[in-house]
Amino acid sequence: MSSKKFAIFRNIGVGIIFLLGIISCEQDLEDIGVDLTGQRPFNIGDTILEVVAYHRNIDSSRVDNNDPSYNPLYLLGVNSNSNFGTLKSDQISQVYLPTFGADFGDNAIIDRVVLDIPYFSTRDGDQDAVDPISGAPILDDDGDTIQVPNFSLDSIYGNQDLEFSIAVFELGTFLNSLDPDDPTQSNKYYSDKEYVKNDKLHEGMFKPNRNDTVLYVERRYLDGDPSTVDDIDTIQSPNSSPSMKFDLDEQFFTERFINHNNPSDFLSNDNFVRYFRGLYIDADGFDGSLINIPAFNGSMSIYYTNDVLTTEGADEDLNNNGVTGESDVIVKTKQRQIYSFGGVSTGYYERSYAGSKVEEALFNPDTENGESSLYVQGAAGSEVIIDMFDDETLDFLRQQSLLINEANLVFYVDGEQSVVPDRLYLYKYDFDSMINDFYNFRFGPEVFGGRLVYDDEGNPDYYKFRITDYLTKMIKGDEPVALSKLALKNSVATDELNTQNIDTIIQKWNYIPKGVVLHGNLPADDAKRIKLEIFYSE
Repeated sequence: MSSKKFAIFRNIGVGIIFLLGIISCEQDLEDIGVDLTGQRPFNIGDTILEVVAYHRNIDSSRVDNNDPSYNPLYLLGVNSNSNFGTLKSDQISQVYLPTFGADFGDNAIIDRVVLDIPYFSTRDGDQDAVDPISGAPILDDDGDTIQVPNFSLDSIYGNQDLEFSIAVFELGTFLNSLDPDDPTQSNKYYSDKEYVKNDKLHEGMFKPNRNDTVLYVERRYLDGDPSTVDDIDTIQSPNSSPSMKFDLDEQFFTERFINHNNPSDFLSNDNFVRYFRGLYIDADGFDGSLINIPAFNGSMSIYYTNDVLTTEGADEDLNNNGVTGESDVIVKTKQRQIYSFGGVSTGYYERSYAGSKVEEALFNPDTENGESSLYVQGAAGSEVIIDMFDDETLDFLRQQSLLINEANLVFYVDGEQSVVPDRLYLYKYDFDSMINDFYNFRFGPEVFGGRLVYDDEGNPDYYKFRITDYLTKMIKGDEPVALSKLALKNSVATDELNTQNIDTIIQKWNYIPKGVVLHGNLPADDAKRIKLEIFYSE
């Protein structure tokens, strides 16, 4: 990388360009350690610095919710991609006791146990109601088809029409919110940590379903005859939005919850999560979709019937013995307990790059010459390292009497790609910290950039980062900041500046599995290769 051939293109401004350069200098130029008194008029120009870019494999991402300053999402499913290989993601979570405790009463019998995890969804008008089994329209009393809300599913990546396997297990590993080695610190869980799975509670094929908005619970124990359906409960969320629903093993919960003989295990959440450590939701298969889900919107509901001592009304025969108005009669009564996701939630990512386009570049990066194509993917995927210049070039820049008007790094999308990240994130790799321009009060995230720009035909075109302040401080004559390689990764919400503690260290969460292939720094004559553009005045 020695002698980067610093000035590849240089245009000396004349006429209106010269005038605009002077105006720009007077308004917002950065002073690079030089006294400009008596040096006007300025020469202005631009240059493109060659950079070297190559890959780094991300072994793991942080996947827990143990820092209250951040709200990560979770990822469930499996997807294969010719560029990036296969990613499988499991979700693991503790569950908390119902608000009013877990007393099942007398002679409780379970009707159904359901794990319910809402999708991210958007309501999009209404649609005809249809029977979930027959597919026939559901009519009202006037013979008209009933209208129900129509939803589209958000934050799902891959092929939603392909089924994959879902298995649910009792979690065998205790999830500790505090670091066992230093209980004053929160515990951190990363995506390559493996967990013990105990009893299997569910197994079946699954694919996302935007119409999965209603749960029907058959009640068979109200009249003492389990062979007949006595009533059917219709369960919907308050806004009728869709969710994933998995039936869990009723016998397991009968033995472990109803017939359990140690009440202290259900006395508090601290006791409960040591007794029932949580749920492990295991996704498997060759291909399908990956679903982002919120941390605490999931729940496990136990629908059951128990005996309740009741006084009948004057005309009521609640125990069906032919006598009305009795006192202290035993009535079979419908009940429900909701165990919400709470405490610690985390995840497990499993990747295979076999046969993918990124495999060779990721595990044999050319750190000297760089690459012609670059692969950026989130969820413990891959990021790009950018080596802007060596010490010789940096010393040369520091010796020049330059004012930096603007400095940009531009990354062009390589070929047609329909689903790519909406935003990428650039940071200082050697220090694991944010770039000055991102948190500078004069510029900020929107000026810093990183959002996907589309061409005139609506196709993904490029990502652009403005690093003027960073470059200025790095080549400034008095106390310049240290040189650092830069890194480019998928952007997630936890990358935003935390205004509570003003922490500029890069967080390790990354739960968006979208990927993009970019033009690298090779070949040197490629007009869309990575560019470090510098607009300056002398």
